[in-house]
Amino acid sequence: MDVLWAGTPMVTMPGETLASRVAASQLTCLGCPELIAKSRQEYEDIAVKLGTDLEYLKKIRGKVWKQRISSPLFNTKQYTVELERLYLQMWEHCAAGGKPEHIVSSPESGESA
Repeated sequence: MDVLWAGTPMVTMPGETLASRVAASQLTCLGCPELIAKSRQEYEDIAVKLGTDLEYLKKIRGKVWKQRISSPLFNTKQYTVELERLYLQMWEHCAAGGKPEHIVSSPESGESA
């Protein structure tokens, strides 16, 4: 498949907004840290490179296309299993008389804190 038309890659600069932090988390999970800027100038540099360097754009698109197969970001089955496990933990906590609290999932260990 030709990935030339596959869309524009996301570039982010994590900061105060939830959207920018979520985008950075998604790009990290996808294995594309080169699309996460540390400054406004770096953000602009990445965007300009993607807009002017066709080979770089093709490389990034190809990387994203390949990573979508193995990345947990696109694994809806794993996401659903983990979400259902968290719902069950919340229900059990509530049924035992526990007060609402944060639950942090660690899929690798299967534990939460």
